Parts: sequence; structure tokens; C-alpha cells
Amino acid sequence: MARPKKDGRRATGIQGKKGYLYIMIDNYVIKDGAKVREKKWISTGLADIPDNIKKATEIRERLLHSKKTTQVDLNVSLSDFIDIFLNKKKREISDTTYSAYLYRADKIVKYFGSAKVKDIDESKVEVYLDRLLEVDHVQPRTVKDIKVLFASIMDIAVKEGIIGYNPVKEVIINKSLAAEYSKEKNTGEEFFSYEEAQLFLSRIQDHELYELFYCTLFFGLRREEVLGLRWSAINFKDKTMRINHTVTKGTKINRMNTTKTAASDRTYPLTDEQIELFMRLKNQEDENRRLFGRSYKENDYIFKHEDGSLFYPDYPTKAFGKVIKRNTDLPQSITFHGLRTSCVSILVHEGRDIKSIQEWVGHADIDTTLRIYAKVKEKEAKREVSNTMSNLIPLNSKSE
Repeated sequence: MARPKKDGRRATGIQGKKGYLYIMIDNYVIKDGAKVREKKWISTGLADIPDNIKKATEIRERLLHSKKTTQVDLNVSLSDFIDIFLNKKKREISDTTYSAYLYRADKIVKYFGSAKVKDIDESKVEVYLDRLLEVDHVQPRTVKDIKVLFASIMDIAVKEGIIGYNPVKEVIINKSLAAEYSKEKNTGEEFFSYEEAQLFLSRIQDHELYELFYCTLFFGLRREEVLGLRWSAINFKDKTMRINHTVTKGTKINRMNTTKTAASDRTYPLTDEQIELFMRLKNQEDENRRLFGRSYKENDYIFKHEDGSLFYPDYPTKAFGKVIKRNTDLPQSITFHGLRTSCVSILVHEGRDIKSIQEWVGHADIDTTLRIYAKVKEKEAKREVSNTMSNLIPLNSKSE
């Protein structure tokens, strides 16, 4: 009976141990601020026999090649390291999220320039975050988002052995500066009351986007949902409309057969008046197709330009803003997204229960519905108090 082989070297970087073959690779780590080389043992799972040595050597070569293509220089610049980080993240996140990452990363790169990752310390991070508030007048929420991204990037640098600790994680955003440079935001008029919604609709009856604004308000749609409405989502026979397609803006325009959350995929019943509304739009589309002839751009979307070309995602937002500016008796701080919140406002005013409202507008989290509900009730309560006080303590004009 042959004696088992002794543990030891079998080929370059191949070691035999307890009857199996292992790959030996140099691994560099940071210990006490210094770069240290350590031997890393990687099991091949192959038995320690001559026929497997070649296989183990091939596995080692593949590992070394992979390591070389992904290994980061310890002197890498922050700019280059962020590029590496973003390229990896692009595979994991949606395009709209990636677009937000690009914006925040650009802010970091513009300040630190060609600085090396290993040279970034807490004091430099503090100065940078203060500058965002004082000089660039970036809003505190955005500064917080930038810090979170920066910390995530530096976490990777720690794992790669480039730095020994994360200099961003423990830095605190200066609350005094955040309060000083924060823009005032009027959160009391972010949605229409029932009366204001009626006034708004009466003012836009002849507007080219009347039907789009109406649908957004009535069904409480997000911008990406109303822009994603297609004729295939309208069932004229069953009188229903399904929300199952969205149009978003990131680094590009994304048209997807998905919604923001599972709760956002929903179906609405349509009234006879709404069926007539969509029929009018369909007839108008047919007329536009006849007028533009071959230059008409065919697609299944409902809301678009007369020649069939699709709206850029910001188009209804800007159009809504112009309408509000022209009508100074409407709340001037409301945005296009405020039409969605206004739908909740009207349903709260009419006494609908929280669960029904949540399902109608497609909130994934009932807490979102509750927050809006509380704001609506607060606004209504203040108006009632104001009316009561006006009756109790009338303002008498001074006699001349």
C-alpha cells in the first residue's frame, strides 16, 4: 500500500495538504497603517494526485488574472476609485437611482480633485461638508445624501485595504450651518383643497394638457405613471384602466413595464364620462395621424405631442408651473406632484378611510398616507379656527 504524500509544494503556487491541493496567493492588507503581505490559502477541492496539479495551476492562473483586473492601487485617486465604485453599482441599481449617484459623486470629485483616497481624513471631510452648505448652498438633505454615498465609497476602500478606517462615517454635519443656509420651504400649501382643485380645473379647460392634469388629480397618479399610460391599459369594454407601465428620467429616458412598487400596479374603474374622455383623445389621435401622414410617430402612449412624439418627462411639470404662476389666486408653492397629494386631500375631505385612500393612490406604505392625512387635517383645522376667530373677533375698519 502506497504511503500518502507529505504536505508540501506541488508546483508554483500549488500546495498539497492533508490529501488535497490548495492555491497559494499573496494577499496585501493594511495593519497598523502599513502594507503587509499575507499568504492566502484557497482550497481547490481537488485530490492531491499528479493528474490534478495541472488543473489546480489553471485555476490559480484564472484567479490571479481576475485579481489583477479588479485589484486597486493603494495610491489610487479618489476620482478613479469613485469611477470603479459607480461602474459596479450600475449593475445593481435602477437608472434613476444611478443618475442620483452620479450627481452626488460629481460633487465629491469636483472638490477633492486628484486627491488620493488614503489622504482623505476626517478634518478634510468636515471642511468639505461645511463648504457644501456655506459656499455651494446645497440643501441639508442633499448634503446628508452626499455624505451617505461618500461613506459607502470609503467603506469599500477599507475592505480593499487602501485605508485602515472610514474617515467619513463619524463626521457630523454642522447643524448650525445647516439651519443657517437651509432654504425656507412652505410646506403648508403643497396640495389643493377640494375648492382649490375645482378652481384649478376650471382655469385649464382649454389647456392642451387638461386631460393629463385631470387624470393625475382624479386618480392620484405619479408623473411616471401618467406619462406611462398606454392605450393597451384602457379596457373600453370593461371600463377599466390599469397602471402597469412607467416613464422615468435618469441618465436616459426609461420606459418600463414595471411600477415603483408592487402596490403601484393597480386597476381603476372608469366612469362613463372618463370613457368618453379617452374616446375623444383616441379620435383626436386618429385625426392627428391623418394630418401628419408619414411624419406621424407611431406609439401606444396616450399623452404625447400632436405629431405623436413623446413628452419629455419634465414637460408636464414645467407646463403645470406656468399655469400656477398665471393664476395667482391658486397656491403658488404647489408642484405637479402636488396633484397626487391633492387627490389624497380631497378623499380625506370626503371622509374616505385611510386604507381605501392608500389603495386608490398606490402607496406601498400606509405611513405615507397617514402623513398626508395628518397634514390635510391640520390645514383644515387651522382654517376652521381662523374662520371661528374672524367671527368672534371681527376686524373693524377705522373710520375717517
